[in-house]
Amino acid sequence: MSTFYKSLLTASMGLVGLNGCVYGYIYDSASGSAVEGVTVIVASGTCSGTGCGTGLATQSTDSSGLYVFDAYGNRHGENNVQLITAASGEEAVRLVYSRAGFRSVTVYHRPKYTTMTQDGTEYEVSAVQPVYLCALNAVDSDGDGVCDAAEARYGTNPNSSDTDGDRISDFAELFGYGGVDLRYWGANPLKKDVFVEVDYYADRKPTQGALDSVTTAFANAPVSNPNGTTGIALHLVLDSQIAAADAISNLDTGWVGVDTIKSKYFKSRRAPFFHYALFANTYGTTTSSGLSRGIPAHDLIVTLGGWSTPGGTELQQAGTLMHELGHNIGLQHGGNDGANYKPNYLSVMNYEYQTFGLRIDGVDNVLDYSRVRVASVSETSVNEVSAFAPIAPTTEADLARIGVRINGVQRTGTASANLDINGSGAIQAASFAYNFNRDSDSVDLFPASQNDWLALVYDGAGQIGDGWLGTTQGLSRQQPFFVVPEKTDSCLTEQMVLKR
Repeated sequence: MSTFYKSLLTASMGLVGLNGCVYGYIYDSASGSAVEGVTVIVASGTCSGTGCGTGLATQSTDSSGLYVFDAYGNRHGENNVQLITAASGEEAVRLVYSRAGFRSVTVYHRPKYTTMTQDGTEYEVSAVQPVYLCALNAVDSDGDGVCDAAEARYGTNPNSSDTDGDRISDFAELFGYGGVDLRYWGANPLKKDVFVEVDYYADRKPTQGALDSVTTAFANAPVSNPNGTTGIALHLVLDSQIAAADAISNLDTGWVGVDTIKSKYFKSRRAPFFHYALFANTYGTTTSSGLSRGIPAHDLIVTLGGWSTPGGTELQQAGTLMHELGHNIGLQHGGNDGANYKPNYLSVMNYEYQTFGLRIDGVDNVLDYSRVRVASVSETSVNEVSAFAPIAPTTEADLARIGVRINGVQRTGTASANLDINGSGAIQAASFAYNFNRDSDSVDLFPASQNDWLALVYDGAGQIGDGWLGTTQGLSRQQPFFVVPEKTDSCLTEQMVLKR
């Protein structure tokens, strides 16, 4: 390739904001061998270069199953340069694979470039996931568009359209869907994924540290996956800054303002996969930290603009985001009930921990949903020596790892034993009555608490889920909400945090 031509190409690639080759491999799902002669068409996208012509850009696989849309001209020559980018207004290229005797496959690919060195020259390349083609008569037991033979290659379950149970079909996690390439953010059909688009006002942008803290909390979740790992892959996609003209300073409580913003900034193609989070200023007439649009839900807002640190500290941002997202995925203030300040509920869903986190193994500010089951507690009779009681499979050793906040103060001792419930500085042997939830009496009974991580609901009240889920897309309950949007409580205010 001439130096002059390469410099022109490099300049043009810089103008469009993308560069490099897009390539991939195609195999026969039955035999696992490479398939030669597969036509790969750019059905939606743009092509720049000498090899684009007037029709759709195409390539064909060689004997190794490889196809390359060559942006440099070093593979197909200077007369067949093809720089492939997403079409205007789209976020991914749509590729269609076809060959006689096989079913065609559509793949959405959002280029993610890495540097490859060949013969001393560096090239930017983006790899499309390997595709296993299915014969025309191949069996597809679960009807998810991925035949059983291909599922065996990918490791997915041929009898379930959603192998990992995250309400996103195996097909969508493998190939993308509706213009969205989920693999760009790391989707895996063998590991639970939760996607959230995060938009924000100019002066309310969450810190990367806050987002990372919540992502880490999900990664550490005691949730098993088909690929043998534990944890949930949370993808917090920091996306659009809301223009000043669109940033409503004080949002209404009926979601009208949020809907106005969302309709402009959130692409509808993401709706089957992404929750929508908006870091705004305030809403309603209080300094409420945020709100979920029902339980479970698709949308949430974080509104820390009226707090002492406008927009919140990093810990307040992280805890509030995780709290509101918890509502989106089915958790109430008491886990499986609405009891707040529930002493036996050790979770950021409890206001005691939302903006402080938990003390676990002596470390403070740990963000976590409840991972233990704790027996019911009555305010009429509490005991500091024995503290709380575990419910199997939770053990006393599990509770001994966790500290307890009561009435806004971290108490000495643990959830297992020697817990200074009343803050007297001494452990009392005799039982006594105590008011945990800041009301006017000491007679409340708090139900047993759940392991939150094993009770999550991934369907976004029926809004999360794509067409390839088939019958799995239907809800397993009669009503989409546990708590309807208009009955969802406004969440923690700074005044409530300061109240003892």
